[in-house]
Amino acid sequence: MITGATRFHSCGLLIALWLFASTSHAASNILIWPIDPYLPAGEKAAELWVQNQGDTPTTMQVRIVRWRQEGGFERYEAQQDVVASPPIVTIGGGKKQLIRLISQAQIPMGVEQAYRVVVDEIPQPQDNSKPQLGIKLQMRYSIPLFVYGQGIETQRSGAHHAFVNPTKLSWRMTRDNGQPAIEITNNDEIHARISKVSVRQGGRQRELADGLWGYVLPHSSRLFPLPAGITAPSEISASLNARDSRWLASSR
Repeated sequence: MITGATRFHSCGLLIALWLFASTSHAASNILIWPIDPYLPAGEKAAELWVQNQGDTPTTMQVRIVRWRQEGGFERYEAQQDVVASPPIVTIGGGKKQLIRLISQAQIPMGVEQAYRVVVDEIPQPQDNSKPQLGIKLQMRYSIPLFVYGQGIETQRSGAHHAFVNPTKLSWRMTRDNGQPAIEITNNDEIHARISKVSVRQGGRQRELADGLWGYVLPHSSRLFPLPAGITAPSEISASLNARDSRWLASSR
């Protein structure tokens, strides 16, 4: 169970795979889509598909946890406002299974609520009569889920379903465990999905992420550690919520 305060880079004893592409593969031959499910205002359920591309059956457990950001880090809590049905499935080789993500609570007007859908592979019983070679990993997948109240506009077309106002974002330099980091603050009602990130330092442009860098939830801040050699960037450039336009901002 994922409860209490959990830092983003410490996800328990299991192997954690954070899926941020149109579809995602893992060593266990599991394919999950869509990786950006959401529930617009007035809708009670969204679809999530899990496909077993292997030859043998696999059993998966699906849970949904509340997702918050406090002190610059990710926090996860058990909840029952949104549930997965069925919560445990066994999927035969080459088969797929529909999981319904069902909202059981009224979302306040003008509010976006964030969750994580956690899909765990449950190890199958071992045949002790056969020799076991190598290490058997239990895989974990985690994808974002956003649920909306009335008054927040979403769209089904385009690369992402909602758009943050760039003027509501700001950033500053800080430190994380003594190392340089960027803290991004989002004062909008919509999450910021930050990708294709670069910074300017000393007249040079340095790329930090070609794909997804991370999320900053509404009225929250998130810390992003910087790689070696980047200690005092003066400007950041990024794509927001998979749009073509660029967010370009100096440190506050």
